[in-house]
Amino acid sequence: MTNGDFETPPITGFPKDEALVEGPTVIPGWKTNGTVELVSSGQKQGAMILIVPRGAHAVRLGNDADISQELTVEKGSVYSVTFSAARTCAQLESLNVSVLPASQTIDLQTLYNVQGWDPYALAFEAQEDKVTLVFSNPGMEDDPTCGPIIDDIAIKKLFTPERPKGTILLLPALLNFHRHPPFPAPTSIYSSTWGQRLADAF
Repeated sequence: MTNGDFETPPITGFPKDEALVEGPTVIPGWKTNGTVELVSSGQKQGAMILIVPRGAHAVRLGNDADISQELTVEKGSVYSVTFSAARTCAQLESLNVSVLPASQTIDLQTLYNVQGWDPYALAFEAQEDKVTLVFSNPGMEDDPTCGPIIDDIAIKKLFTPERPKGTILLLPALLNFHRHPPFPAPTSIYSSTWGQRLADAF
């Protein structure tokens, strides 16, 4: 994953407050389609002041806009995609996450964090050695300043624990399982006290 936290500046530098940018190469590491806005922590969004969960920058997706990145993976393996997302208006906003042929639309409710951001985790099984991860805004908002904001995107391969030989699992092994789970934690959930909102797997 390249520039998953959106802290790598474009060639022209980060835009000033409320500046909209468009084009396929304005965000390093990402292809963009439609109106995509690089927002900064503390930036005003109407009557609201934006707070970025990590670092100083995030991305807002306008109506029918998307960002995508091609990833090199291992065919047949299962991967976890983690990210933080928030809505910018009081109305319902949605975010679609896809790694074709899998796709998942999430209704952003921001129920778990007083700052307005929630962390999410989704899983997919790689069908090819090259896949494209896409985040898109499927909605058409009446207010053009509305739209989901995303940040802190990361991907991690998940490992299936090996089945122990025999049919009996000894108690010490159970204790070790609880102390050292075989499933690695997603790398984007960083010393956070928010808790984690888990969406359904693809």
